[in-house]
Amino acid sequence: MSSWCWPGSAPAGLLSTSKEWLRRFLLLKLATVLLLPHTAGLPLLVGCAFSLRALLLLCSPHTSTKPSTVLLSRLAITDTLVPLHWMLQLAWWTEDVCCGTKTGLVREAAGALCQRLLDAHHLASLLLLGLLGLEAMLVSRWPQQTLRFRTSHWAQLSCNLVWTLVLLELLYSLHSKPLQDSRPQTSFSTPQTSQSPSLDLMPPSSLPAVSSYLRRTLWLLNLWLHYAVLFRRPQKRKSCFH
Repeated sequence: MSSWCWPGSAPAGLLSTSKEWLRRFLLLKLATVLLLPHTAGLPLLVGCAFSLRALLLLCSPHTSTKPSTVLLSRLAITDTLVPLHWMLQLAWWTEDVCCGTKTGLVREAAGALCQRLLDAHHLASLLLLGLLGLEAMLVSRWPQQTLRFRTSHWAQLSCNLVWTLVLLELLYSLHSKPLQDSRPQTSFSTPQTSQSPSLDLMPPSSLPAVSSYLRRTLWLLNLWLHYAVLFRRPQKRKSCFH
């Protein structure tokens, strides 16, 4: 962790406190993403608080712009999806209580949107934690050979690719059921099996299976990477987590 930020200009007390906070933030993210259900409310709330603190530390003028710092800041920003999920839930619950005009399909679509925001948060967290584990593995195993690839530019590019993948999955899932079912249907409407072939590149029923396999693969990859970095460190060189 000491190689991530704070070159030598920060006070020693601030340096140790900030490093400890970021270390706790990373360990908390690993625990909540890899060990706990991604819809658990209390861990998400605690994670948001730690992410806010981590963002404040990472925005410090003493913070360097190393790849791990870039990845950590994007990991903290990912938690903004959680308050958005809660705000949408509160808005729909308030409108439902005050107006009481929601139909069953609209209520189901609203619940699906909130759930998919948490799914997007989980996928983005898995991808960014995987990049952090990969960067830590490269630092500890092949520091000189991979120096040209471990730059802030490649870290920014990787984060952009992560969010592109997450948004594509979110948009595609929103196009599938039950949001499609919330559209009004009449007795004169025709089946939509052949009207929009360009939007049916992948059957909607196959998306949950592909998404589940992707998350399981990322979970196993994260588990192996972070275990290898945390518990199998080389003796002559410290890992970037410490």
